[in-house]
Amino acid sequence: MNQNENDFVKNEAGHIKVRLKKTLGDIQGCRNHYLLEAIPGIMPVVEKVINEFIDETKNSIEFANAQEELQHANYDQDELARLIRQYETHPSMQIALNVAFVIWENNPGTEERLRQIVDRADYILPGGSKAISSSQAPT
Repeated sequence: MNQNENDFVKNEAGHIKVRLKKTLGDIQGCRNHYLLEAIPGIMPVVEKVINEFIDETKNSIEFANAQEELQHANYDQDELARLIRQYETHPSMQIALNVAFVIWENNPGTEERLRQIVDRADYILPGGSKAISSSQAPT
């Protein structure tokens, strides 16, 4: 990588960090923005900065509080929005809530994993998951 490319990557990484903070941790919005920009080779930089942002946020006290708040709210999207409004004067807590929600979305619990497996089976099998249970004898 030549010096101009290196400078460009450092500059863009800085812009990505600023965007994440200004949007209070809107990780998906940040990804979508850079996908729409279609800058060649930028997505690995975006993902690297996002991962660093997540790691930094995970080491904060606000993150632990955000996880607890979201557990009580059953990780509901509407409850997330309500919590973010509730912490309007605490940007670091809003960021922690957004990051905790994204982490939860990317690491589904047992019930969600089972649902994803069944959905996948429905997609793969011609008859869907009904084909699995249809082999049982009628009662």
